[in-house]
Amino acid sequence: MKKIIKDIISILTVILLVNIFSFFIFFRWDFTKTKRYSLSKVSKTSIRNNVEPIVVDFYVTEDLPQDTKKLVKEFRSLLKEYKSLSNVSFTINTIYPDNTEKEFKATQEGIIPSFNEIRERDLEKIQKIYCGAVFHIGNNKTVLPNISFNTPIEYEITRMLKQASDTIKPRIGFVRGHGETTLNLMSELVDELSHLTDITVVDLNLNTYEDCNVLCLINPKDNFSPYEIAQLEKFLSKGGRLFIALNHAIGLLDHPNNGYINSTGVEDMLEKKGLKIRNDFIIDNNCGVCNFEQQYGYLKFQRSVSFPYCPVITNFSKHTITYGLRSMLLMFASSIEQIKTPTPYIFTPLAQSSSISGVQQAPVCFDLEKQWTQRDFNRPHNIVAALLTNDDNNSAIVTITDADFLINQSAIDGHTDNITFALNSIEWLADNSGLIQLRNKFTTFPVLEPVGDTTREVLKYINFLLPILIILGIAFYRYKRNLRKREDRSHPGYID
Repeated sequence: MKKIIKDIISILTVILLVNIFSFFIFFRWDFTKTKRYSLSKVSKTSIRNNVEPIVVDFYVTEDLPQDTKKLVKEFRSLLKEYKSLSNVSFTINTIYPDNTEKEFKATQEGIIPSFNEIRERDLEKIQKIYCGAVFHIGNNKTVLPNISFNTPIEYEITRMLKQASDTIKPRIGFVRGHGETTLNLMSELVDELSHLTDITVVDLNLNTYEDCNVLCLINPKDNFSPYEIAQLEKFLSKGGRLFIALNHAIGLLDHPNNGYINSTGVEDMLEKKGLKIRNDFIIDNNCGVCNFEQQYGYLKFQRSVSFPYCPVITNFSKHTITYGLRSMLLMFASSIEQIKTPTPYIFTPLAQSSSISGVQQAPVCFDLEKQWTQRDFNRPHNIVAALLTNDDNNSAIVTITDADFLINQSAIDGHTDNITFALNSIEWLADNSGLIQLRNKFTTFPVLEPVGDTTREVLKYINFLLPILIILGIAFYRYKRNLRKREDRSHPGYID
């Protein structure tokens, strides 16, 4: 009896110790290929370096659909993992907006509800779902208004931590004076960059760029003077970095000479470093749509046609800048060629056109009625974006042969990676910390691959028969063991 009581006390003690241990230490084994359940190195570093107390108010509806429950569970697990690594106070408050007062408070905090259509007893019902969080990091307050499967949760949390702990932000300068695209036309890009960087507008003639980490040349239309090119060269020689988006190929559908080349002098600077921009227009079978007005008699109507001069780019190299990108829509692009030069710059392609693509030499006259054939796509895999790096002085240049893709309106129609490519490029040039790899790390749950009929039948029988066979095996083993014991007991002198 004493032995039984002792065993029970021992088991209860072990359970208590395990619970105490699990309360203070949280960890998960991640067996996924993409390590989507593991915090990245930059996230671990950011939470360990944070010295400000953290309070998270998590607003969530109690009765959730099954998919959203998985998302909520993953978000809580992620918060616990951050908490386990934090060296300061990390408090998680779960708030259920189950009455008007709490709903009003959630709305005041910036939480945006979503609405889900559900069916109950043959009746359709609209359910209001709250799933958002308010992060208080020291004196800073940041809101995740609506957490969904398209929210890069780890990126958002780590960005908040870096924003609160980094006292010195990288400085991004947008060059002006050559008809460049203004910041208000790139508000989405500028808003995202402003979280982790300081943004300014610079003039190369006034030497106001010297404290910048990255200079951005977005759609310059006029020529750069020799002095301005020399200033860019000087900036690079000191380890500066450039992001260059050029509208080298200009397309005007309502103009007689509607496809021509615009050179600014930046192309010559790049060519000396091993990157040549050709005087051509890329055409691609994987392309966007052009809308134009057509008239028959007195009738006018809008018509949509595939327009190969607007390639959809889906071929990306394996690089931090292009990590997680799916597609980009470009509005007229020229091809990039690597050439040999005596400079120490290393050429790395970042994005290419498809296997059914080609080029047309400028000038080009657009024919919206043209019936495209396989012969028109005469040269596949044309480079549209490339990286130049110089290990001697740590300078780098990202170049893409289109600039219109950065304008706010260009990010519609599902091609949100247009802005992401620019963000990744500029953030990588400004700070190679690895944070940009998290921007496209979404909370996803893998879909099972389809199984054939034969495999399904085999698995069904295994699922049915395996437990029975295991039970029979255990029963046979016990039967043989008991039989052997009886035989041993029949021998004289045997002690059990």
